[in-house]
Amino acid sequence: MRPALLATLLAPLALAACTGTPVSPAQDPTGLWTGALVTDQGKCPTERNSSLQISQKNITFTPADGSLILHGTRGTDPNKFHAELVTQDANHKPLPMVFNALPVGLAIGGTYGTPSCRAHITLTRAHY
Repeated sequence: MRPALLATLLAPLALAACTGTPVSPAQDPTGLWTGALVTDQGKCPTERNSSLQISQKNITFTPADGSLILHGTRGTDPNKFHAELVTQDANHKPLPMVFNALPVGLAIGGTYGTPSCRAHITLTRAHY
């Protein structure tokens, strides 16, 4: 068989192997997830996408891919994702930030909140 013909016949198979079938976050949530916060109330960081990183034991959520990172540990329910960060406001009072999420189909749906922001987000698996 000619090499050009062989390459033409094998190319679709190679592409299929690379793309694979999408894996539900309920089956395997590990990896990087991205999405845009949508403000429900107040003023939220919506200028850039946010990132959720899930490993076997830890969770990090970075609102608007900024400098503040919320941390969490995966609990007994592998499909509940919780991360938080408590800083101080200008008056030295606690400023809690909380992220909670669950798998929804092939995405992860979550909420983000601070004293001045309530938002929801749909995160999809990042493709490299």
